[in-house]
Amino acid sequence: MTPASTDHRVADPPPALADAIAALEAEHDCSVVAARDVGSRAWGLDHPDSDFDVTVLFRQPLVRYATLDGYVPTVHRESDDVELTAWNVRRFAELLVDSNPATLEFLHSPLRYRTCEPLAALEVDVGDEFEPIRLYHHYRSFADRQFRKYCQRRLLRAGEPAYVVVGETDDEWVCAPDDGEGLAAPPSDTRTRIPKDDDRYDLGEWDPTVDRTTYLARAALYARFVRDTHEFPTLDFPAFLDECEATGWLVDDVLDRARLLVERKRAGRGAELVPDLFTDGSLALPAEIPPEKHAVRGIDPGRVNEFVEAVFEGV
Repeated sequence: MTPASTDHRVADPPPALADAIAALEAEHDCSVVAARDVGSRAWGLDHPDSDFDVTVLFRQPLVRYATLDGYVPTVHRESDDVELTAWNVRRFAELLVDSNPATLEFLHSPLRYRTCEPLAALEVDVGDEFEPIRLYHHYRSFADRQFRKYCQRRLLRAGEPAYVVVGETDDEWVCAPDDGEGLAAPPSDTRTRIPKDDDRYDLGEWDPTVDRTTYLARAALYARFVRDTHEFPTLDFPAFLDECEATGWLVDDVLDRARLLVERKRAGRGAELVPDLFTDGSLALPAEIPPEKHAVRGIDPGRVNEFVEAVFEGV
């Protein structure tokens, strides 16, 4: 996909974001050195009512790192329009060398509000040196949890999952045992029918909205892409889908279903239900992949230390 630092734009921060950054700097006596969008605007999934989900990096006066209670690793702020996550540059460095997915999404964000030359240089040097297996498990786990919690109907017995609902008639649930496989479709030979009036069972939470289904599809496709290519996926999800089609990596009807979700999400229809859109197992991913093949590469701590030092030069 698009290499780090080659496809991005710099935008003026909206007033609410500028105010949030100023408040952070005043409260913690720090300087914000970089600010990037890490939410729907970076993902190409925003609509006119979308808020701003932004991560910033800050540095404190050097003496704060030496005092017992002066170092602030992270700060989180929320307002009506802005969700702000702030990392101390030292904490960011610690996370990045472990191929932390959130730091890598920040590093690859296409939408920037405050730039920093040492960070731009770091992107070029280490943006694609992450350990693939870490990103795979992050994206797969998110997709699996999202699917099981919101998009897969199940019957509960005494509050615990008992069956996955794969269909229904007027009077019965068509079910399969809940084997914990999440995104994988239950085998057809395991299905049974349970009367809807059987008071031993309750229907669990089920809310397969466009928003939730988009996020699970994005995560599942990113996990598959990282596994297959060892490259970082383009964060702009519509652009990612276009690139996948152009390269022939994704050509089946999963592409059409993902684009349907993008269209509705960008139209502000995120609360609409899209039941059974991906219950066919088309997004299934293995729980384990071979470490000898995918636990490779890794980000050089020495190069990250150079970035931290460069941020503090002249301070």
